[in-house]
Amino acid sequence: MPKLTPTFNDKAKEMHILPEHEPLGEGGFVLPKDVQYADTKLYTQDECPKLEPYLKVALIGTAPSSRMLAPFNDPSWQIWGCSPGNMGQLPRVDMWFEIHGNLLWPENKHYGEPYLNWLNQQTFPIYMQNNSWVPRAMALPVKELVDEFGPYFFTSSFAWMMALAMLKGAKEIGLFGIDMASRDEYILQRPGAYYFFMEAKRRGVKMTAPYESDIMQPPGLYGFSEVTQFGRKVLARKVELDQRVAQLKQQRDSAAQQMTYLEGALEDIDYFASIFIGAQDNSLRKD
Repeated sequence: MPKLTPTFNDKAKEMHILPEHEPLGEGGFVLPKDVQYADTKLYTQDECPKLEPYLKVALIGTAPSSRMLAPFNDPSWQIWGCSPGNMGQLPRVDMWFEIHGNLLWPENKHYGEPYLNWLNQQTFPIYMQNNSWVPRAMALPVKELVDEFGPYFFTSSFAWMMALAMLKGAKEIGLFGIDMASRDEYILQRPGAYYFFMEAKRRGVKMTAPYESDIMQPPGLYGFSEVTQFGRKVLARKVELDQRVAQLKQQRDSAAQQMTYLEGALEDIDYFASIFIGAQDNSLRKD
């Protein structure tokens, strides 16, 4: 079965852009015997200048729609994971990030303790705030990242991960299992992702995500998007649904009032049935 979302390397090999050979190191490729460069000079294998590794980093979240589409079997990609939700779920991990410092707060211990125990059993490199919980963990270079990118958009674990990938010289960053679609949890996190998308573009870093994820979808253009055909249709549909909900709430409230009235009447009947049911027999009694 073909992949639902092929990687760049899959497509490139189909179109014969990349030679069929094994990748070397962190994404660098063994050069074929003859390579034509822009200066038109023809180099042999031994004469070729050394290429810097083409660092590609796949960031893995927990959204089930695209998490397992990551290039786990492609050694030219580094796999960077995070989150207790990915604990023991990823086929391969090259780096792990645990940015939170509240894992042992009383309200979080039920998942924080087993998660930290699991982290202490792993062998892959781990970035944390410090190594107090995982002795071999590396401290995230917060100062360097804030100095480089500013303090305003580190709104999620993925923001830190994207920033570090760029600081390490990544040429391509793929986002898998990352949607940030929840209105409540991610309402402040998604703008941080947008900032790093633009920063990646400014630095010439390719940023990708599979079609199954909506993380790359930009927000509407204020003042413009709502007057398009789609914007007007969405607004009309929302007005229609708001009206239907209002009608149903009115019916519900009316039914609730009627139900309360009838329950009161039943309570009144129960009272008379239990206390005054014998009143009709008074004429049969003799004083």
